Amino acid sequence: MSELVEDARTALNHHDEGFASTCLLERLHEQPDDVEAWEVLCRLLMDTDRGPFAYPIALCAVQKARNWRTLLMLGAIEANLQKPATKTLKAALKAMPKNQTEREKAVVYRLLANAYSQALNFKKAEYWGRKSLEIEDHSQAHIAIATSALHQRLWKEGWYHYKFQIGHHGMRPKHDYGAPEWEGQEGRILIYGDQGIGDQIAFMSAMPVRPAQINCVAKLKKLFQRAFPHSEVHGDWHLKRFDWALKSDYQASMATAMQWAEIKPRGRYLDPLPEKILQWRGLLNSRGSKPKIGIAWTGGSTGSAGWRDRSLRLQDLKPLLEMPFDWISLEYKDKSDEIGMFERETGIKIFDYSWGTQSADYEDTAALVDCLDAVVCVPTAVYHLAGALGKPALVLVHATPHWHEGFSGPCPWWETVKFYRRKDLGKDGAIQAVKKRLEELVNKGPVRKAA
Repeated sequence: MSELVEDARTALNHHDEGFASTCLLERLHEQPDDVEAWEVLCRLLMDTDRGPFAYPIALCAVQKARNWRTLLMLGAIEANLQKPATKTLKAALKAMPKNQTEREKAVVYRLLANAYSQALNFKKAEYWGRKSLEIEDHSQAHIAIATSALHQRLWKEGWYHYKFQIGHHGMRPKHDYGAPEWEGQEGRILIYGDQGIGDQIAFMSAMPVRPAQINCVAKLKKLFQRAFPHSEVHGDWHLKRFDWALKSDYQASMATAMQWAEIKPRGRYLDPLPEKILQWRGLLNSRGSKPKIGIAWTGGSTGSAGWRDRSLRLQDLKPLLEMPFDWISLEYKDKSDEIGMFERETGIKIFDYSWGTQSADYEDTAALVDCLDAVVCVPTAVYHLAGALGKPALVLVHATPHWHEGFSGPCPWWETVKFYRRKDLGKDGAIQAVKKRLEELVNKGPVRKAA
């Protein structure tokens, strides 16, 4: 390996992507077909969230020099892109010389654990994850075990391993407020945000302590101030510096605190501002007496669990949308063009109140949902919101769900949320089942628990 490539690898180990990039640029000017430089370049692209750019480079590297290192990199990228990766990673393990170090073997083991976890093969994910942990204590192995356990509703084990993801995921930053980590003891606790809006709503519903301080995503600040009147609530989750004082003895992320929580379906705990509810109720009532049903058909950011098949098209939902209801868009991104085109093609109107669904204050969305008769959606934050408001939510779950939905079983968080699994029922079958349930809800009136 050239000195420049070795320097680039060392720089990446110290999270210095800029220097690594400079070294690789110089080396590839000198030797454009240096496979080892390609390999480190793939890692640089992966570390900077540009995995799709790395994929063709890794394919070329394997074609030019098929060995355990190039196969390992290709497998890691396939897993990152949520492509089947176990075959490639097992080939890397088979190609590895017997004199490789145990730590190098551990890398392959934990990547296999991650790939099997994504493939929902939990037994093998746990096997390879534990095999890796026997050699080194690495977050990736813990995360694979955590995801597998949480999918299976093995909460105690899952939450223990899940805490190791803090600081190793963009949506799970590690905060340091100057307080020691909470380990279940008595004292004043600062609880800070974990994952996205829906996750934070779910976690706070099960919080096992009354926090002295809460630092959540800014959009939830007002809702949480009302839900937790005895806590000091801040909306500075994404900021590295704060202008408020620490008044707590310990700190913990929301998900880490779940180690001491009882995970069970719960009812309403959020209450939007009454004045906002009155405004939405007046607007919706002015539309007439038809049932008001919220609809959200997209969810998940690129790279999130099952993002490739989570979302649906409005045309897929046409059998539902033909029902004689007023349909209210709960999409949190601008879908006005799609909604307009669907109306022109079908004559079906979907009401889109962007000032409520795309507001910087989630209380606006909460007040709207609180005035609806039910919500139909794919897995997205709004079903957690509906559950926290005690509203019926019918969720069309895709075949590769996040552990919040799990591979089987009812909703673990909310009394009024029901899952309809497309893997079991088929897409059309799940939509027909939701249609039947909506008819029951409208005929029987509001219900508080999912049947």
